[in-house]
Amino acid sequence: MKRSILAWRVAPLLLAAGWATGVSARDPYVLDIAVTNGQGGTETGTFGYSSIDEAIDRFDTSQLARDFNYGGFEQVDVDFDLRGIGAVLRFNQDATGLTFFINDVNIDPSDADGDGTNKVSFDGGSREASIQLLKEFLKNNKSALRELLTAFARFSPIDPLAGNPDSLFSRRMRDDFSYGFTNKVSQIWGCGTSAFNTTNDAPIQVAAVGGVSDIFADAQARAAALQAQNEMGIGLLASSTTAKSAGGDYATIGLVVPLSYTAKLDSDPRKKIRFDLPITYTDTEGAVSYSLGAGLAYTHPLADEWSLTPAIGVGATGSEDLGSGGGLSALSLTSAYTWRLDSFALSMGNSVGRYEALGLKFGDVEAEADISNTVFTNGFLLTGPNSLIAKNLVVEYSFVDTRITGDEVYADAYDEIGIALGHINTTMGVIDSYTKVGLSYLIADGAAGDISSLRLNLSARF
Repeated sequence: MKRSILAWRVAPLLLAAGWATGVSARDPYVLDIAVTNGQGGTETGTFGYSSIDEAIDRFDTSQLARDFNYGGFEQVDVDFDLRGIGAVLRFNQDATGLTFFINDVNIDPSDADGDGTNKVSFDGGSREASIQLLKEFLKNNKSALRELLTAFARFSPIDPLAGNPDSLFSRRMRDDFSYGFTNKVSQIWGCGTSAFNTTNDAPIQVAAVGGVSDIFADAQARAAALQAQNEMGIGLLASSTTAKSAGGDYATIGLVVPLSYTAKLDSDPRKKIRFDLPITYTDTEGAVSYSLGAGLAYTHPLADEWSLTPAIGVGATGSEDLGSGGGLSALSLTSAYTWRLDSFALSMGNSVGRYEALGLKFGDVEAEADISNTVFTNGFLLTGPNSLIAKNLVVEYSFVDTRITGDEVYADAYDEIGIALGHINTTMGVIDSYTKVGLSYLIADGAAGDISSLRLNLSARF
């Protein structure tokens, strides 16, 4: 397997942190090849690859001749595992035609050959030409490609578009909930509208300017102006994910750089407009994927302790190695509410969102899956005790549950628990910068095995 330079540099850090699990890794694409000669003798071999192109090239006649007693006319049978989806390829004895069949994927809706089975056949006059016809079919037949991409989200635990915690869909869901809830109630003792001062039950961020006498009007104005300053956000989310599989476990390393800018309205700094631009890199056993998103959210306070955040977003992902890609559109509404519990604060978040796949064109390939999901996310975040304020520290404990409805995907339910430690800097009683490090553990119940993910989150707002 070939890994990118970045993956090789990140992997030792994850191993040193104890993130690796003692599992047997597997390649995204595995071929079990059997070559049968005219006398009935059969040779077999198993080959694994991280790239779909390399896997299909392994079926090339010159490759077969290097590893088998193959002269160009023997029967060749291949059980082809496409990152969780089973497929079959066959050359019959003394034939140049290639037959291709994928389990549970209707790649031949017209049943062009009239045999009532879900398979396609190609004959270019030679075996090499037939293989090339298969490649062109998988890239250029929109109906077949749509069916295949949709099936990957349903049956594969490592699809870059949807169905697992490292996919574009799941990361957008997580971001929408985080922007409307976690980021809203985080830094809870100093920056939000949800924790309360012991003297006047006002948010501590505005306590310094809310109950002072007129003699301090200038200081009050300066603090109010500081409170209304806009914010920049940057961070790094590193994750190590394991997806259980009968043929060995898939291991994925993910890196996300979330960039954001928050504009506060002068009339009420609790009203915020947030722009975000997450950039994502993932490596699954050497198969690399990239994603880019963009989101816009508006936070509106209904009270000091309650706010609503509607959000819209789009995103795109692609992987040449995995032969997959696509886009998404997102629309969500998140509620955040906080209660004071003595020296602690308990916040509840509830979100509902609609996420739909969009078609994208990569060169001469048009990728569009048929996926639409309505997602319900609910979570709690406990912050405290407030005695740590003296040290400018904030401790947070969180639990988040995500339920995915609509079109079937590989994993439709996630649970995540986490702990985070933040450090705040204040000016005139108002937070002017904040850094946080958090560690969380996620588990998902997949269609063919569990998925678990350990995540390290570094973030800063200033």
